[in-house]
Amino acid sequence: MAGLAGALILGKRKNTQLIPNNTVLTILGAGLLWFGWFGFNAGSEVAADGIASSAWLVTNTATAMASIAWMVTEWLHIGKPTNLGMASGAIAGLVAITPASGYVDVWGAIVIGILAGVVPVFAVSWLKPKLGYDDALDAFGVHAVAGFLGAILTGVFANPAINPAGKGLLYGNPHQVIIQFIAACSTMAYSFIMSLIIFKVVDMVIGIRVKPEEEVEGLDASAHGESAYNF
Repeated sequence: MAGLAGALILGKRKNTQLIPNNTVLTILGAGLLWFGWFGFNAGSEVAADGIASSAWLVTNTATAMASIAWMVTEWLHIGKPTNLGMASGAIAGLVAITPASGYVDVWGAIVIGILAGVVPVFAVSWLKPKLGYDDALDAFGVHAVAGFLGAILTGVFANPAINPAGKGLLYGNPHQVIIQFIAACSTMAYSFIMSLIIFKVVDMVIGIRVKPEEEVEGLDASAHGESAYNF
């Protein structure tokens, strides 16, 4: 939501038709995130126990399913499976399973992963052009949509056999879905509104957009005097 606020204040780039520059680095980065996320989700238990091992397992499962689901959805939707799509699916899966990782079983993770690999595809390919915002990294389409999805589905699939602290809709507690919905919506609203205010104030004070000629030249050259892709 903060990314969406920033994109709205910053405005559109002059060239929004740029294709991915280096998919090798994209895949490398996604792989590092995938590996690091085990420490994020499983490590959040701060213990070597059953919940931590379950969190590790469902994190990997949901991420793998989301990566495949994104690729297949993209293939059916635009006729081309892409490396960028698989990487985006993996990130969406990681984001979606995070709120649920300490509470759901493998079957819950599979469903969350599949949905995380399908729904954000349309947020990126249909919703973004429809609303006209320029979110270069799809922070909203991937992170916000998948995160919201994962938060709500936690209230559906939370299994007390995995973690006694959580009981979702499928285990006799439909009220948990309402709790998850209120928590997710209030967090998103707070993040968006406060970020919008902060971005606007910073823009008024020092500005947040480079000069047009610097944008055309590229920020690697204009801001840093170097390029990451001269190899």
